[in-house]
Amino acid sequence: MSNITTMTLPPEACHRIVHWTRRCDLTALCLTSKSLQKSAEIRLYEVIMSGDINVIFRACESIVSQERLGPYVRSFYLYLNARRTQTELPTRFWNMVQKALWKMRCLDVLYIDDPARANSWILNDIPKIPFQLREANFRLPWNRHVIKFLESQNKLRQFHISGGIDEDAPQFEDGSLPDLCTFDGHLASAMHLLSLPCCLRHLRIPLDRSTNKQLLDFIPNLSTLSRTLRSLNIIHIPEELSVEAIKLISFVCPDLHYVGIIPLPMTFPHRSMIHDALLAMHNLRDLEIDVSRWSPLPNTGSLQRMLATELHTYCPSIEHIVLRTGSNRTLWYFDGNEWNIRSENGQHLLVDGLWKSR
Repeated sequence: MSNITTMTLPPEACHRIVHWTRRCDLTALCLTSKSLQKSAEIRLYEVIMSGDINVIFRACESIVSQERLGPYVRSFYLYLNARRTQTELPTRFWNMVQKALWKMRCLDVLYIDDPARANSWILNDIPKIPFQLREANFRLPWNRHVIKFLESQNKLRQFHISGGIDEDAPQFEDGSLPDLCTFDGHLASAMHLLSLPCCLRHLRIPLDRSTNKQLLDFIPNLSTLSRTLRSLNIIHIPEELSVEAIKLISFVCPDLHYVGIIPLPMTFPHRSMIHDALLAMHNLRDLEIDVSRWSPLPNTGSLQRMLATELHTYCPSIEHIVLRTGSNRTLWYFDGNEWNIRSENGQHLLVDGLWKSR
């Protein structure tokens, strides 16, 4: 009797039952009745995320073998569980992932973390890729496979890539990535993007020893983005370059709303040179600075409030200041009268996303 009742449930009831079902129980719910199966499958396959390659493989196998499942997938996250020591995954695994991607015509978000950085070929058969992504995050090399894939993605708005760049990586074709507004990747990759007439609003670049010296040559190239760029987050700027870097940034992109992460010199006159650069940035709302090399560290609330007030004096438009002291980050906000610490609840999420919020 219960089976008959379940089979005749209206779609609205099935939807509500599935909505309140724990994700871990969805597989069992699929087996309850035909009427619940579709709603349960839609939610079960909507987001595929696991660090267990066996789980990913089985999900991909189901998508390949059952035509109805592919269109349900909106977000696909492939990464290796940190507890695993294996760095290379078998070709059979990547072949199955590629075939599954060909079935996901409604995919919006794609995250691929390849520990071997050797399987970007799964993106190379462009005619078989049915989706237009909104967001992509790749731990893959910047190579011809990735570039040709990106050229096919006309709706991509956010892109993060952490792999190195191949020497033979081609330039983009004209008209590629027309909607891209957020990019997070190495300096060489950013240079490739700047060859396009793109409209980036948010740019983050992590530096390393090999690219530190290229920073001052890179910043003037941002003039092509000065009309649209609102956030510039450069990670690991050497302190000896901080003054020249912020001077160039304030000259090339004076309309930025966010700038970081600037090592603030402890002593004058170098600190006053930072102040001079801030005077030119009339639209700056968020500033992230690093004082980790100060001795002693400004760890107390009163010292940090004084520092925030000092910086605000030279740039009155600032609303948020993030102070980095070693591994600690403190978010200060201006309430119109004085500077206050943002409560710890949710602070790190806000800090992490501050560069993308403007």
